[in-house]
Amino acid sequence: MTIAANLPALSLSALVLAAAASDVRTRRVPNRLIALGLVIALVTQCLGAGVAAGSWAWLTGAAMGMGLFIGLYLIGGMGAGDVKLMGAVGAFTGALGALHIALLACIVGDALALVMTLMRKEARAGLSNLLLLLPLGIGVTRTDLNACRAGAPTKVPYAVAIAIGALLVAWGPL
Repeated sequence: MTIAANLPALSLSALVLAAAASDVRTRRVPNRLIALGLVIALVTQCLGAGVAAGSWAWLTGAAMGMGLFIGLYLIGGMGAGDVKLMGAVGAFTGALGALHIALLACIVGDALALVMTLMRKEARAGLSNLLLLLPLGIGVTRTDLNACRAGAPTKVPYAVAIAIGALLVAWGPL
C-alpha cells in the first residue's frame, strides 16, 4: 500500500487524534481544526471518487455525522465541537461510515462516562453501599441512589470516543 492509497485514513487519523488531544487538554475542539479537516476530506473524496461523487459523499457524510449527534448536543449531552468533529469525520467516510463510527463512539463514550464516574470518590462510596444492600434484600433508599449521582455531572471528552471509533473503522478492525 502506498501513502496515496492510505491518504484518507491517515488524514482522518491525524484529525481525530489532534481533536482528542485538544479535548482532553482543554475540553474544546478548535473550529480551525474542524475546518481544516473538512477541506482535506473534500479534497480526498474528490481525488478518490471524482468531483461529483466525491462532493456528494463529502456532503452526505458530513450531514449524517452532524445529524446523528445534534440531538445529544441539544439536550446537553455533548458539546458543539463534538458534533462538528463528527461532521468532519463523516465527510471523510461518507454517510455509512459516519453511522458506523457514531455507533462505536456511543459505545466507547458510555464506557468512558462509566469509568470517569466511578473514579469519583462520592460515586464509588454510593455505589459500594448500593451493591452491599442489594444482595441482602434490603430496600434501596433514595439517599443511596442520590449518593451514586452525587456531585457535578461527569464531563466526558467525547472527541476521544469519536477518535477511537474512527480509528477502528479507518484501519479495518471493525
